[in-house]
Amino acid sequence: MIFQFYAIFYKPDEERVCFSEKRRLPVMDHFMKDSGGASLVEVVASLLILSVLLLSFFNLFVFTNKAAHSSQDKLIGTYLAKATLERVKADPLSYIDPPDSAAPPPYAGKTKDDPYVYSYDVCKAKNFRDCETLYLPLVNGKTYEIYLYVYQDLSDRRLNLINVAVQARLEDKGIASTVEGFVRYEP
Repeated sequence: MIFQFYAIFYKPDEERVCFSEKRRLPVMDHFMKDSGGASLVEVVASLLILSVLLLSFFNLFVFTNKAAHSSQDKLIGTYLAKATLERVKADPLSYIDPPDSAAPPPYAGKTKDDPYVYSYDVCKAKNFRDCETLYLPLVNGKTYEIYLYVYQDLSDRRLNLINVAVQARLEDKGIASTVEGFVRYEP
């Protein structure tokens, strides 16, 4: 690369003369010996393109990781709700009030739209055993909250069935998984 610059010389007896002179700058001689290299503009442009591509892929990786963790938390919540429903079926009296013929339980006469809710707070208020273990399980360092939505209409009462919907929530992430089923009891 040869730089052009304009020089104006003053000669004592002549007019000013302006001409173009091609000269190499001495500082640039070292860098210009091999003209096969990349210029600064090319290097900056390639770095800019590379950084835009890397940033877009970085955002993709962050989103994918977040979606994977959310999916894992939802899957754990579903398994936890299923396991809780199976435990309620195996031992309903550890979770809900016993169906009594003398005094109807709080879920008797309730509907799916307005069920009776069992939670950690209700468990503590009724002095049930192992409330924290049953309603606040700790899985992978995260505390899930278990809610039982229980209702029993008249036809279910005749069949000795209780409708139970178990919901496992991870409150800080807004994740909830629900599983429904019937619990049979012997009066």
